[in-house]
Amino acid sequence: MHIYIIHGYSASVEAHWFSWLKEKLEEENEVTIIDLPTPQNPNPKEWNDALKEQIKFIDKNSFFIAHSLGCISLLKFLSESKIEEKIAGYILVSGFNESLPSLKQLDHFLEKRLDYKKLEKITDNKIVIGSNDDYIVPVVLTQRLAFLLSANFICLEKGGHFLDRDGYTNFPLLLSEFKKIKFNE
Repeated sequence: MHIYIIHGYSASVEAHWFSWLKEKLEEENEVTIIDLPTPQNPNPKEWNDALKEQIKFIDKNSFFIAHSLGCISLLKFLSESKIEEKIAGYILVSGFNESLPSLKQLDHFLEKRLDYKKLEKITDNKIVIGSNDDYIVPVVLTQRLAFLLSANFICLEKGGHFLDRDGYTNFPLLLSEFKKIKFNE
């Protein structure tokens, strides 16, 4: 399986729990952390181009894990991609598809409508993780995204925005949820 990890706003491939997760998943999978340009001043077209460049093909062995702004970027990419067969799945952490009151500068990522029917049908393995004390993405937005995708929603009481400063240099819950998935062979 090829797993792609997509970081969010103001992050990098080395940030938060991404490297830890890559190391854990590489024991049995090929793992790529997508390097998105100008994360401090992200541009939706540049991020989409980076996804197209770094994700060579999408098939039944493709699995995606995204965080925050990386979620909407991934969903837009998948929504616009030609997908011939169901993918292995995706896990979205602190995802959103509505304007964030504290980060209006990211609204340009929300201008295009997503094909939710397609995003729902391209896999049976959809998990969205949120936190009641997320101070960047209100948990209700993450929950609504999960609903639109018909995804399994996991809500933690405490987790913040799942950043290193919130104590997330590793993410055992995410790893555990990934390992619970029964993939079709």
